[in-house]
Amino acid sequence: ALASGLEQGGRLASPRVAEITGLPLELVKQNFARIPTSLFAKEFARARGNVLSVYDGTIETADVAPESPRPSGPDPVLDRSVPALTSAFVSYIREELKFRTDLSYRLLNREISGNWDYGTSPTRQGYVGVMDDLQQARTLNPGLGVLIVNGYTDLVTPYLASRYLVGQVPSLPGAKPIRVELLEGGHMMYFRPESRRALREAATELYQAPK
Repeated sequence: ALASGLEQGGRLASPRVAEITGLPLELVKQNFARIPTSLFAKEFARARGNVLSVYDGTIETADVAPESPRPSGPDPVLDRSVPALTSAFVSYIREELKFRTDLSYRLLNREISGNWDYGTSPTRQGYVGVMDDLQQARTLNPGLGVLIVNGYTDLVTPYLASRYLVGQVPSLPGAKPIRVELLEGGHMMYFRPESRRALREAATELYQAPK
């Protein structure tokens, strides 16, 4: 019913999508029940004058540009964490690894990432896609272990997208199955102590698995 509703302009799906997302029904109808991540982040907490972080949908901050149709201010998770993570990494390589350099370290370079050519489109930036390459690798090495870990409230890389993509991959006789794990938290689920421990345990199990 949901799929058929989308095909018919969202008329049938809009009430259910509005119920699931908590967004106003009229807004959902205007978008034919297809809600982009940025629109959800912008509108979900509008009544409180806030905007959601796309890196963790449970975190919100004041909307600095309520007139804008999309989030335009700093992300309350990403932009707050970059300075702390940058400082921690620089301290680590200097103090622990004894590495010295005059070059500055940038955790993120939006100029580069915004112009990265993924090689999937002759006219646009393209998109990241690794499932075909992953299947080839699993064919060549059936013992290859694959672990995909998502944060439950991550809006950038939603866990349902991972489950959908893995579900579309044909099974390979003799190959180890792809393991998909879901942890509490957002894109950086390791910010939460319990999820960080669970992530470490999952990674340890992956590398210690018998060949």
